[in-house]
Amino acid sequence: MGALVGIEMLIIAVIVLILSAGWRLYEKRKYFSSVTSKLPTLYGIPFIGQAYQLLDLNKLYHNISLNIDTFKQLTGCLWIANTPFVVTVDPEVVKHVTTSPVFLNKATDLYKHFHNGVINGIIVSPAKKWKINRKAITPFLAHNNIMAFFTYFNENAINMKNRLTKLAGQGEQDIFTIIKECGLQLSLLTIMGIKMEEGDETYREIMNAFNVLIDLMAKNSIYSSVGLGFLSNTPQYKRYREYLRDFVRSLIKQNLSRKNDSEAKNDFEEDKQMMIDLALKSMRQGVFSEKDVEIECFTMIAASYETSVSAAFTCLMTLAMHPEIQERVFQEICSVFPDGITTVEYDDLKNLPYLDMCIADALRLAPPIPYIGREAIHDTELCPGVKVPKNMQVVIPIYELHRRKEIWGPDAHRFNPDNFLPENVAKRHPYSYMPFSKGPRNCIAARYAQITLRIILIHTIRSLKLSTTFKYEDIILVPKVTLGFKTDPPLHIEVRTN
Repeated sequence: MGALVGIEMLIIAVIVLILSAGWRLYEKRKYFSSVTSKLPTLYGIPFIGQAYQLLDLNKLYHNISLNIDTFKQLTGCLWIANTPFVVTVDPEVVKHVTTSPVFLNKATDLYKHFHNGVINGIIVSPAKKWKINRKAITPFLAHNNIMAFFTYFNENAINMKNRLTKLAGQGEQDIFTIIKECGLQLSLLTIMGIKMEEGDETYREIMNAFNVLIDLMAKNSIYSSVGLGFLSNTPQYKRYREYLRDFVRSLIKQNLSRKNDSEAKNDFEEDKQMMIDLALKSMRQGVFSEKDVEIECFTMIAASYETSVSAAFTCLMTLAMHPEIQERVFQEICSVFPDGITTVEYDDLKNLPYLDMCIADALRLAPPIPYIGREAIHDTELCPGVKVPKNMQVVIPIYELHRRKEIWGPDAHRFNPDNFLPENVAKRHPYSYMPFSKGPRNCIAARYAQITLRIILIHTIRSLKLSTTFKYEDIILVPKVTLGFKTDPPLHIEVRTN
């Protein structure tokens, strides 16, 4: 008898939960009806929405493309679980969302994986805090400060080139690991002021912990979108997160102990300004807490490292798959550096237009930031005739924006540097291309990544010839913290004799 009562109570509880969830879904759909009544909307399965399309990472971007095609216009709405998202690849709407102060907040549900106590700094901070923190670290990102790091950029690129040279004649090899190791070295040097060698045991541990954390964050981003973020909060995730926290804290303590009062009063218009110095100054001024210093430093390491290494590997891989274009890039570099390269100066970067075109189209097809999301601070007009309520989340799938045939033509999926000839650029909306996002909340490390990327490519292509049997059409792109590859294509390296 007792068992029957228990079963009845369980059934009643389940019914109540279903009815409660149904009522919340009804209320939510009613609240967002001002959007869904004006835009084509994909509701999907009740309580699940279109979330099932996110589970197969190999088809994620293909499914997003299909959804937009189903809209039959460039802006629509789709439900993921019980949350609606406006999805747009309309350059004019993209411009409005990325530049309007109403959309300064990041989309809550899209960036849950960043709220991990390590990288939840300037990337995802609410607008008010973001403005304060951005102002505090702006000197690190200033043009003159980046110019002061050129020696480090060149040394790092030469080190990478020398390590790749050792792989010459050994068949197709994994080069991404070398790129990541060198990228992390540069980030730690310019941001934390610490120089780490490849053979250092601590360096290897940091490298491993960082890669594991990034991979687990990628899984968390997918799980969180369907309300299952807790599945990725594993003991391994917590262990590596705490290890990296402790590492950054130790560096902060080292810097605090060696800074005396007179040094703390120095302006930041000196030779080089490390991110850690700026953060500690803000702490002394009461702008940052010690926790802010920890998070913002780690956020900048992650942002500079992830965007730089992702872009560098993408460009080298793309050139390896297109030998005739690689040769033309090589000839252009030789015209600027006929006797080889000792140091790449800032003015040299202005004399390599074809290299820039190649970089631009490689990052068009595989943008480091594949999507961004914003959230309305209050009710506002999204586009003519469509008003969105407070907290409406808008997603811009940059990967899809960069491949729309309406914008890029029938061969939008093919690598073609001529897409960025001046006359072709002039025909397109300026917000149809944004590999590092755009607007005030663009990628904080975009300028850093763009310059380091060019210096890496110049040193590498001037000295090495890259090739691969991996076909461009066989590449499968998958979502990570930045855009990643299901399989990292191995490259064959040959030392150039001229």
